[in-house]
Amino acid sequence: MKRWTGLAAAALACAGLSGCMLADAFTKPFDRPEPAAEEPAEAPAPRRDPVDPEEKRQMGFHYDPQLFQEGAYRPDELENMITSTGFDGISQQTFAEGGGDYDVDVDRTGKRMAFATTRYSRNPDIVTQSVAGKTVTLYTSDPASDMMPKFSPDGDQIAWCSNRYGNWDILVAAADRTPRTRPRQLTRSAEDEIHPSWSPDGRLLAFSRYSSMDGIWRIWVLDMQTRFMSAVTEGLFPEFRPVAEAGPDGRMLYTLVYQKHRERRVPWYGIWTIPLVVDDNGAVELAGAPRDVVFSDQWAAINPCWSPDGHYIAFASVRKSPGAQWEARIYKADDIWVVHEQGEDLTQITSHSAPDWGPAWGPDPANGSRPGRLFFHSLRNGHENVWSLQPVVAGMVAHASPMPEEAEGATAPDEAMPAE
Repeated sequence: MKRWTGLAAAALACAGLSGCMLADAFTKPFDRPEPAAEEPAEAPAPRRDPVDPEEKRQMGFHYDPQLFQEGAYRPDELENMITSTGFDGISQQTFAEGGGDYDVDVDRTGKRMAFATTRYSRNPDIVTQSVAGKTVTLYTSDPASDMMPKFSPDGDQIAWCSNRYGNWDILVAAADRTPRTRPRQLTRSAEDEIHPSWSPDGRLLAFSRYSSMDGIWRIWVLDMQTRFMSAVTEGLFPEFRPVAEAGPDGRMLYTLVYQKHRERRVPWYGIWTIPLVVDDNGAVELAGAPRDVVFSDQWAAINPCWSPDGHYIAFASVRKSPGAQWEARIYKADDIWVVHEQGEDLTQITSHSAPDWGPAWGPDPANGSRPGRLFFHSLRNGHENVWSLQPVVAGMVAHASPMPEEAEGATAPDEAMPAE
């Protein structure tokens, strides 16, 4: 924000009034003081993304001033019916009636969740809550904004983003901290960094960083051991696959899923994955080419997250349902979908007139490696709250691996229908 300093110094002196009438005094010129020396101008602040990070979670396309417009979403005029057959047993997890709850994450036990909330102030705080309960515990309490919490794989730490130091940075602290405990600041650049994600072994932390030079969000990865940061690719909201495996050269192979916009026509977001390895110095290297898993020229796929077994990806759509198309709703999310990492089994999970977005897939509490309930935030009761359901996907129970030639170019078709 530019700061303007007004220079106010006016000294008016009337010259030689002796022997003249009072009226003549106002016809003579004023004596003007020498202008004061101006203070050196401050360096301009880095350019910020014009879309607030909270709103960006639902944006279906890369920001373009000519495309950004107000929609016609009116929840009081729409029928609130759940018609999807892609889930079983929907439950409301949080019950905010003033403000809202969002950016939910579930730990590896499937029993505890963290999320951002504006129940207590206009700027979001982070709270934790038992999946089976309603009592919330305040995790952060700062006049600035804290959001997008992520549990470490062992559940001992939570990383999140905050603008308490002037711009958005990545912070981390113990999962059992009190609001007065000072967190550790992991990023300190003048650019905005948001949405942390832990690798399955806890060594790496991925996040999105905005470049004020070209207005592009890029994915960076921090090695928590060496503190080495590496730029990986253009994209937003990265999520590490919760299962790592040994690569061909014996090094640990990590996979990120993220959203990235197209460079032609309407710049809709799609879902991509990219494999990574780490060298001995902590620098991240690409282990293969990016893969386009879900794409469309008519709608967007955003907010990807992995299933606990690392085989499926949940995401939110934008402007895919007939209702969202009728409303020209391009600035709010639509429904929750699930797709196999190879682009198969595209299944609609929710079908509600209100937006559903921000999925986070918890494990089965009885077996942490199996997919459990899928958490997301929704406006389906008029307030932004966290909901959960058990997704039902045809290939999830007994998935047969596709043939190599089928998997190589597999993408999710637009005409896929909900599972019966």
